[in-house]
Amino acid sequence: MRLVHLSDLHFGAITLGRPEALREAVQAVGADLTVISGDLTQKGRHREFVAARDFLDTLPGPRFVVPGNHDMPHGVHLWARFDHPWRIYQEVLGKELEPTLHAPGMVVAGMNSGRPGGLYVDWSRGRLSAGQLIRLRQQYLEAAPEALRVLVVHHPPAAPPQGTRRHLIDKRPALFGALNEAGVDLVLSGHFHLSYAVPVKLPGVHPRHFVLSVTSTATSHRLKGEPNGFHVIEGDRQQLQVQAWTWTDAAYVPTRTWQFHRGEDGDWTEAKPPPREHKLIQIQRDRNPNRPRVATEGDQGAV
Repeated sequence: MRLVHLSDLHFGAITLGRPEALREAVQAVGADLTVISGDLTQKGRHREFVAARDFLDTLPGPRFVVPGNHDMPHGVHLWARFDHPWRIYQEVLGKELEPTLHAPGMVVAGMNSGRPGGLYVDWSRGRLSAGQLIRLRQQYLEAAPEALRVLVVHHPPAAPPQGTRRHLIDKRPALFGALNEAGVDLVLSGHFHLSYAVPVKLPGVHPRHFVLSVTSTATSHRLKGEPNGFHVIEGDRQQLQVQAWTWTDAAYVPTRTWQFHRGEDGDWTEAKPPPREHKLIQIQRDRNPNRPRVATEGDQGAV
C-alpha cells in the first residue's frame, strides 16, 4: 500500500507554478491512492473549487477528498456560510462529504470536522459530533483483521512535537474513545501547515497508540514556518513508513522519514532506524525563471 497525503491546497492563494510541480511529483511517486485532507480552497468560492477540481483531475489514480474549514463561504457571505455551508463544495466536487473506501489491505473513512461557527472567536476550529463518531465506529465493522484502518479528518487530534498555540480538534476524549473502539491505525490531517508524524496515545481500559500524519500546505504561499510539502505513506497493518517531501526551490524531494511498528496488542510505536540517504526521484521540468512565484489573489488570514 502506498498513499500520497496532500492537504491545504488553498486554491485562491497558491504559489504560481507549484500545482504543476506537485502533479509531477505525485506522478513520480506512483501511489495507489491520493488523499486530500481538506482546505482545497481559500475562501470557498466557486472559481476556487473549479480550479481545485481541474487540478485534481490531472492527478493519477483514485483520489479521496474531505473538506476543511476554508471550504465554506467566507467573509461577507455569512448567510451562505450558515444556511448552506457545503453547497458549492458539493456542486463542484460531488455530494459526498464523508467518503468511505474499502480496498485490498485497507479501509479509509473520511469525516468532516469543519463547522460554520460557534460561541468562540476562532471559527476555524473543528470537531466531530456524537453522530459522526457513531458512523466512524461503523465504518470499520466489516474490515478484515489485516486491513489497515485509516481516518481522514482535516483538524489534527494532536499537536506537533514543538507544540502549537492553535486549537486541536475539539471533543478529543470522545474522538479518542471512538478511534480505540474502531481499531484505527492511521489518521491523516492538515490545518496547521506543518509537517509531522507521531504516535498518539489512546486512553481507556486497553490503551494503545495510533499513527498521526499531518502534512504542510502543498501549494499555498500561506506558509507557517515550513516550505510546501506532502507525505508519502507506505506499509500495511504491521509497519508504516511516512516520508515527508518538501519543496526545495526546484522540485519536491524527500527530506525526512518516520518508521512505525504495530505490536501484537495493536499498539503503534515509532522505530528509530539508523540514518540513511533518501532515494531521489528525478523530475524533469521546463522552468521559466522570470515567472512570478506568488499569486496575488488570497489573503494572509487565519488557517
